[in-house]
Amino acid sequence: HQQSIPYACRAGMCQACLIKAVDCDATQESKKWIKEVLQEKGYTLACQWVPDSDVAAALPTIEEFSVETSLRTIEALNDQVLRVTLDVMDKSAMFHYYPGQYVTLINPGGISRSYSVANTYEDDGFLEFHISETQQGIFSGWLFGQARTGDILHMRGPSGDCYYSNTSAEAYPIILAGTGTGLAPLYGIIRDALSQGHNGEISLFHGGRTSDQLYYVKELESLQKKYAQFHYYPCAQENSGKQKVKALQHGSIEEVVDAHLDTGALSHTRIYLCGAPDLVHTLRK
Repeated sequence: HQQSIPYACRAGMCQACLIKAVDCDATQESKKWIKEVLQEKGYTLACQWVPDSDVAAALPTIEEFSVETSLRTIEALNDQVLRVTLDVMDKSAMFHYYPGQYVTLINPGGISRSYSVANTYEDDGFLEFHISETQQGIFSGWLFGQARTGDILHMRGPSGDCYYSNTSAEAYPIILAGTGTGLAPLYGIIRDALSQGHNGEISLFHGGRTSDQLYYVKELESLQKKYAQFHYYPCAQENSGKQKVKALQHGSIEEVVDAHLDTGALSHTRIYLCGAPDLVHTLRK
Protein backbone atom coordinates (compact mmCIF):
# COMPACT_ATOMS: atom_id res chain seq x y z
CA HIS A 1 0.00 0.00 0.00
CA GLN A 2 2.99 2.29 -0.56
CA GLN A 3 3.40 2.96 3.17
CA SER A 4 6.94 3.55 4.38
CA ILE A 5 7.55 1.73 7.67
CA PRO A 6 10.80 2.65 9.43
CA TYR A 7 13.09 -0.27 10.18
CA ALA A 8 16.70 -0.99 11.10
CA CYS A 9 17.74 -4.35 12.57
CA ARG A 10 15.02 -6.59 11.06
CA ALA A 11 15.49 -8.92 14.04
CA GLY A 12 12.97 -7.63 16.58
CA MET A 13 15.53 -5.78 18.67
CA CYS A 14 15.62 -2.10 17.69
CA GLN A 15 11.80 -1.65 17.65
CA ALA A 16 12.00 0.97 14.91
CA CYS A 17 9.23 -0.78 12.94
CA LEU A 18 6.50 -0.45 15.59
CA ILE A 19 2.98 -0.49 14.11
CA LYS A 20 -0.54 -0.95 15.50
CA ALA A 21 -2.85 -3.85 14.70
CA VAL A 22 -6.33 -2.49 13.88
CA ASP A 23 -9.40 -4.61 14.72
CA CYS A 24 -7.28 -7.74 14.75
CA ASP A 25 -4.61 -9.47 16.81
CA ALA A 26 -0.98 -9.60 15.76
CA THR A 27 0.89 -12.86 16.20
CA GLN A 28 2.31 -13.66 19.60
CA GLU A 29 5.76 -13.92 18.04
CA SER A 30 5.65 -10.32 16.85
CA LYS A 31 4.32 -8.98 20.17
CA LYS A 32 6.62 -10.75 22.57
CA TRP A 33 9.51 -8.38 21.87
CA ILE A 34 7.79 -5.26 23.19
CA LYS A 35 6.50 -4.08 26.57
CA GLU A 36 3.09 -5.22 27.79
CA VAL A 37 1.84 -1.63 28.00
CA LEU A 38 2.41 -1.30 24.24
CA GLN A 39 0.95 -4.74 23.53
CA GLU A 40 -2.23 -3.70 25.35
CA LYS A 41 -2.56 -0.75 22.96
CA GLY A 42 -2.33 -3.08 19.98
CA TYR A 43 1.28 -2.39 19.03
CA THR A 44 3.54 -5.00 17.48
CA LEU A 45 6.70 -5.22 15.36
CA ALA A 46 6.18 -5.21 11.61
CA CYS A 47 9.40 -7.12 10.88
CA GLN A 48 8.24 -10.07 13.02
CA TRP A 49 4.56 -10.12 12.02
CA VAL A 50 3.71 -12.76 9.42
CA PRO A 51 -0.10 -12.71 9.11
CA ASP A 52 -2.00 -15.93 8.33
CA SER A 53 -5.12 -14.03 7.17
CA ASP A 54 -6.13 -10.54 6.04
CA VAL A 55 -5.22 -7.91 8.64
CA ALA A 56 -5.36 -4.14 9.03
CA ALA A 57 -2.54 -2.08 10.49
CA ALA A 58 -1.79 1.58 11.16
CA LEU A 59 1.36 3.57 11.58
CA PRO A 60 1.70 4.89 15.14
CA THR A 61 1.35 8.57 15.87
CA ILE A 62 4.47 10.15 17.33
CA GLU A 63 2.48 11.93 20.04
CA GLU A 64 0.88 8.74 21.35
CA PHE A 65 3.97 7.04 22.71
CA SER A 66 7.00 9.31 22.49
CA VAL A 67 8.69 12.10 24.41
CA GLU A 68 9.45 15.38 22.64
CA THR A 69 13.08 16.50 22.91
CA SER A 70 15.18 19.37 21.60
CA LEU A 71 18.67 19.04 20.16
CA ARG A 72 20.85 20.66 22.82
CA THR A 73 24.39 20.21 21.49
CA ILE A 74 26.29 18.47 18.69
CA GLU A 75 30.06 18.17 19.05
CA ALA A 76 32.71 16.00 17.43
CA LEU A 77 34.48 13.49 19.68
CA ASN A 78 36.71 12.43 16.78
CA ASP A 79 36.48 12.39 12.98
CA GLN A 80 33.78 9.72 13.00
CA VAL A 81 31.84 10.17 16.24
CA LEU A 82 29.48 12.89 17.46
CA ARG A 83 28.40 13.58 21.03
CA VAL A 84 24.73 14.48 20.83
CA THR A 85 22.76 15.78 23.81
CA LEU A 86 19.00 16.27 24.04
CA ASP A 87 16.80 18.35 26.33
CA VAL A 88 13.38 16.97 27.30
CA MET A 89 10.66 19.50 26.49
CA ASP A 90 8.16 18.30 29.11
CA LYS A 91 10.05 16.87 32.09
CA SER A 92 6.86 15.32 33.50
CA ALA A 93 6.62 13.13 30.38
CA MET A 94 10.14 11.71 30.76
CA PHE A 95 10.40 7.99 31.47
CA HIS A 96 12.95 6.29 33.73
CA TYR A 97 15.78 4.32 32.17
CA TYR A 98 19.07 2.77 33.23
CA PRO A 99 22.30 4.03 31.63
CA GLY A 100 23.26 1.49 28.97
CA GLN A 101 19.71 0.87 27.79
CA TYR A 102 18.75 2.14 24.35
CA VAL A 103 16.00 4.41 23.11
CA THR A 104 14.60 5.08 19.65
CA LEU A 105 15.08 8.60 18.27
CA ILE A 106 12.86 9.98 15.51
CA ASN A 107 14.22 12.95 13.57
CA PRO A 108 12.12 15.72 11.96
CA GLY A 109 12.02 13.73 8.71
CA GLY A 110 10.43 10.74 10.46
CA ILE A 111 13.55 8.57 10.30
CA SER A 112 13.95 6.46 13.45
CA ARG A 113 17.04 4.73 14.80
CA SER A 114 17.98 3.25 18.17
CA TYR A 115 20.94 4.43 20.24
CA SER A 116 22.28 3.58 23.70
CA VAL A 117 22.12 6.27 26.38
CA ALA A 118 25.53 7.19 27.81
CA ASN A 119 24.46 9.08 30.92
CA THR A 120 21.85 9.44 33.67
CA TYR A 121 19.11 11.96 32.95
CA GLU A 122 18.24 12.46 36.63
CA ASP A 123 21.85 13.48 37.38
CA ASP A 124 22.65 15.59 34.30
CA GLY A 125 19.29 16.99 33.21
CA PHE A 126 19.84 15.93 29.59
CA LEU A 127 20.40 12.76 27.54
CA GLU A 128 23.74 11.93 25.94
CA PHE A 129 24.42 9.78 22.88
CA HIS A 130 27.58 8.87 20.94
CA ILE A 131 26.73 8.43 17.26
CA SER A 132 29.12 7.37 14.52
CA GLU A 133 28.84 8.28 10.86
CA THR A 134 27.91 5.17 8.90
CA GLN A 135 28.10 4.65 5.16
CA GLN A 136 24.71 5.40 3.62
CA GLY A 137 23.32 6.02 7.14
CA ILE A 138 20.25 8.23 6.71
CA PHE A 139 19.94 9.26 10.36
CA SER A 140 23.66 9.73 10.98
CA GLY A 141 23.96 11.54 7.65
CA TRP A 142 21.32 13.99 8.84
CA LEU A 143 23.16 14.50 12.13
CA PHE A 144 26.52 15.07 10.47
CA GLY A 145 25.17 17.28 7.69
CA GLN A 146 21.84 18.99 8.35
CA ALA A 147 20.97 18.85 12.07
CA ARG A 148 21.03 22.07 14.07
CA THR A 149 20.64 22.85 17.75
CA GLY A 150 17.00 23.42 18.57
CA ASP A 151 15.75 20.76 16.13
CA ILE A 152 12.91 18.69 17.58
CA LEU A 153 13.32 14.93 17.89
CA HIS A 154 10.89 12.46 19.40
CA MET A 155 12.06 9.63 21.60
CA ARG A 156 10.54 6.39 22.78
CA GLY A 157 11.83 3.65 25.06
CA PRO A 158 13.61 2.41 26.98
CA SER A 159 14.66 -1.06 25.84
CA GLY A 160 17.48 -3.52 26.50
CA ASP A 161 18.97 -5.34 29.47
CA CYS A 162 22.54 -4.00 29.23
CA TYR A 163 22.79 -1.97 32.45
CA TYR A 164 24.22 -2.09 35.97
CA SER A 165 22.11 -3.86 38.58
CA ASN A 166 23.38 -4.87 42.00
CA THR A 167 20.54 -4.88 44.53
CA SER A 168 22.52 -6.99 47.03
CA ALA A 169 25.60 -4.71 46.85
CA GLU A 170 28.01 -7.51 45.92
CA ALA A 171 31.68 -6.66 45.26
CA TYR A 172 31.96 -8.76 42.09
CA PRO A 173 34.45 -7.83 39.32
CA ILE A 174 33.12 -6.14 36.18
CA ILE A 175 34.68 -6.35 32.71
CA LEU A 176 33.46 -3.98 29.99
CA ALA A 177 34.78 -4.23 26.43
CA GLY A 178 33.81 -2.49 23.23
CA THR A 179 34.99 -0.63 20.14
CA GLY A 180 33.84 2.64 18.61
CA THR A 181 30.54 3.94 19.95
CA GLY A 182 30.18 0.70 21.88
CA LEU A 183 31.73 2.91 24.56
CA ALA A 184 28.45 4.85 24.95
CA PRO A 185 26.52 2.23 26.98
CA LEU A 186 29.71 1.11 28.74
CA TYR A 187 30.49 4.67 29.85
CA GLY A 188 26.97 5.02 31.24
CA ILE A 189 27.22 1.70 33.08
CA ILE A 190 30.60 2.62 34.59
CA ARG A 191 29.42 5.98 35.89
CA ASP A 192 26.27 4.37 37.28
CA ALA A 193 28.22 1.61 39.05
CA LEU A 194 30.72 4.06 40.53
CA SER A 195 28.01 6.45 41.69
CA GLN A 196 26.32 3.55 43.50
CA GLY A 197 29.60 2.74 45.27
CA HIS A 198 30.44 -0.54 43.53
CA ASN A 199 33.45 -1.96 45.41
CA GLY A 200 34.56 -4.68 42.99
CA GLU A 201 37.22 -4.18 40.33
CA ILE A 202 35.90 -2.48 37.17
CA SER A 203 37.98 -2.93 33.99
CA LEU A 204 37.16 -1.11 30.77
CA PHE A 205 38.72 -2.10 27.41
CA HIS A 206 37.99 0.33 24.58
CA GLY A 207 39.51 -0.43 21.18
CA GLY A 208 40.07 1.14 17.79
CA ARG A 209 42.17 0.53 14.73
CA THR A 210 44.34 3.52 15.70
CA SER A 211 44.48 5.76 18.76
CA ASP A 212 42.60 8.45 16.80
CA GLN A 213 39.48 6.28 16.88
CA LEU A 214 39.42 6.39 20.67
CA TYR A 215 37.54 9.14 22.49
CA TYR A 216 36.73 10.25 26.06
CA VAL A 217 40.32 9.35 26.88
CA LYS A 218 40.85 12.22 29.33
CA GLU A 219 37.50 11.62 31.00
CA LEU A 220 38.29 7.94 31.52
CA GLU A 221 41.82 8.69 32.75
CA SER A 222 40.31 11.11 35.27
CA LEU A 223 37.89 8.43 36.48
CA GLN A 224 40.82 6.05 36.90
CA LYS A 225 42.62 8.59 39.09
CA LYS A 226 39.49 9.26 41.16
CA TYR A 227 38.42 5.64 41.73
CA ALA A 228 41.00 3.04 42.74
CA GLN A 229 38.75 0.16 41.66
CA PHE A 230 38.42 1.44 38.08
CA HIS A 231 40.97 0.44 35.43
CA TYR A 232 41.05 1.82 31.88
CA TYR A 233 42.75 -0.05 29.02
CA PRO A 234 42.72 1.86 25.70
CA CYS A 235 43.62 -0.44 22.79
CA ALA A 236 44.84 0.19 19.23
CA GLN A 237 45.67 -2.34 16.53
CA GLU A 238 48.12 -0.10 14.67
CA ASN A 239 50.98 2.02 15.99
CA SER A 240 49.68 5.10 14.21
CA GLY A 241 47.43 7.97 15.04
CA LYS A 242 48.01 11.57 16.06
CA GLN A 243 46.33 11.23 19.45
CA LYS A 244 48.82 10.28 22.15
CA VAL A 245 47.23 8.05 24.75
CA LYS A 246 48.90 7.14 28.03
CA ALA A 247 49.24 3.42 28.70
CA LEU A 248 48.00 2.57 25.20
CA GLN A 249 47.70 -1.19 24.78
CA HIS A 250 48.91 -2.31 21.34
CA GLY A 251 46.95 -5.10 19.70
CA SER A 252 43.33 -6.02 19.01
CA ILE A 253 40.85 -5.65 21.84
CA GLU A 254 40.48 -9.45 21.93
CA GLU A 255 44.22 -9.83 22.50
CA VAL A 256 44.35 -7.14 25.18
CA VAL A 257 41.35 -8.53 27.07
CA ASP A 258 42.86 -12.01 26.93
CA ALA A 259 46.18 -10.73 28.29
CA HIS A 260 44.52 -9.14 31.33
CA LEU A 261 41.88 -11.78 31.98
CA ASP A 262 41.80 -13.38 35.43
CA THR A 263 40.28 -16.71 34.50
CA GLY A 264 40.07 -17.72 38.14
CA ALA A 265 37.56 -14.93 38.79
CA LEU A 266 35.34 -15.45 35.73
CA SER A 267 32.70 -17.48 37.54
CA HIS A 268 31.60 -14.42 39.53
CA THR A 269 32.49 -11.67 37.03
CA ARG A 270 29.85 -9.57 35.24
CA ILE A 271 30.82 -8.92 31.62
CA TYR A 272 29.42 -6.26 29.28
CA LEU A 273 30.30 -6.45 25.56
CA CYS A 274 29.29 -3.71 23.12
CA GLY A 275 30.14 -3.07 19.48
CA ALA A 276 29.77 -4.68 16.09
CA PRO A 277 28.03 -8.09 16.13
CA ASP A 278 31.12 -9.98 14.93
CA LEU A 279 33.24 -8.46 17.69
CA VAL A 280 30.70 -9.26 20.38
CA HIS A 281 30.41 -12.84 19.10
CA THR A 282 34.18 -13.30 19.13
CA LEU A 283 34.57 -11.83 22.61
CA ARG A 284 31.77 -14.02 23.96
CA LYS A 285 33.57 -17.10 22.69
